Amino acid sequence: MDLVLYVPRIEASMPILRNILLMTAKRYKALALPLPKEFCRLAIMNPGESFGLLTGLGNSFVRLWGGWVPAFLRDIMVIEPLTTLDCYDSIDRLRRFVDLGVEIARLVIRFRLSGRVDYDEWLRLFRRNMISLVPPDRPVVVIDDYAYFIENYTRVSNVILLGPLIPTPIDLVALITSGKLSIDYLAGGAVNYAISYIGGDYVVVSRDLTEAFLRLINNREYMSFVRSAGLPIIT
Repeated sequence: MDLVLYVPRIEASMPILRNILLMTAKRYKALALPLPKEFCRLAIMNPGESFGLLTGLGNSFVRLWGGWVPAFLRDIMVIEPLTTLDCYDSIDRLRRFVDLGVEIARLVIRFRLSGRVDYDEWLRLFRRNMISLVPPDRPVVVIDDYAYFIENYTRVSNVILLGPLIPTPIDLVALITSGKLSIDYLAGGAVNYAISYIGGDYVVVSRDLTEAFLRLINNREYMSFVRSAGLPIIT
């Protein structure tokens, strides 16, 4: 592995990612992308069907990938035909991710109605839906998952950040569930921030994922909480 590209899951980072992938493909001739292999296959063979596949996963994936990935993959095949492309995610895993989002929304609604949080239920929910994702060993690997990045790639010498390296509250709960962050942070603020992030103050009221993320990282209290956990952050 020669180069790791970290890209947060926000729309604003996608044009930057596309441009740098075009340059790295010319040099390294091999890319590993955090995209479902089924989507990549369709994006090359039948772009219309690939868009429909994303639509089934929700608007967020359409906004992130639908507008550029099919054309990019076909361009690479023409411009750099010797480049190896590995799409290392799967539709099944992303469907589990979507299911997790639905269940989180259900827990947020329960909190709004009762004012109580069952922290054990949050842990069970994440443990039930977390599926490990291991990128292939290619010269260039793109990572879009904060938790996976800090667990595996912070010591890699050649890393390019294509956006802020800052966890969302969902990342924090995932790190607690995997044992990488103390469980004390669950009741200490992570779940409350997750409820706020999903349930009203950020995602719901923002135009897109970029705006929600910018609102989050401009929250001084949240950033102070993340720093207190000793997590790596780069703004």
